[in-house]
Amino acid sequence: MKRLTAMRMLLGGFAAVVLLAGCGGGGDAPQSQGQAPSGPASVLAWTPPTTYNDNVALDPERDLDYYEIYVRRDANFTDSDQPLIQVAAVAGALAPDGLTVTRSLVTEFTLELIPSLPAGTQLYVSMRAVGVDQQKSAFMAPLVWDRS
Repeated sequence: MKRLTAMRMLLGGFAAVVLLAGCGGGGDAPQSQGQAPSGPASVLAWTPPTTYNDNVALDPERDLDYYEIYVRRDANFTDSDQPLIQVAAVAGALAPDGLTVTRSLVTEFTLELIPSLPAGTQLYVSMRAVGVDQQKSAFMAPLVWDRS
């Protein structure tokens, strides 16, 4: 079983954590993403930003539309990079009363759900938040993800 590894980076109020966990053991798996991947799982977890790239304040629950996740073989993310995937910033779930929908910020994503990522390589992962008005936050500091 691999050891639990955590790396925490903070950039402009945008924190991220990559967790590598071995098989077994419990944990909180998002139910809306279907069956969990077998073997080691890598989860990108974050605290939503509170400012856009130009330092204008934003309210994550009201202003964010989605997150862009970027993956590269080096840590040099630029504005010309294309995101590998987009993840909704806010999710709705049916409340226990069965009548109302509660909204909550999405704060994690299982990287193995990206089918085009090559196995057995070291990659760098970064992300940005995108507002409903299409303004973007700064890139979070890149995190190393070792898929071996």
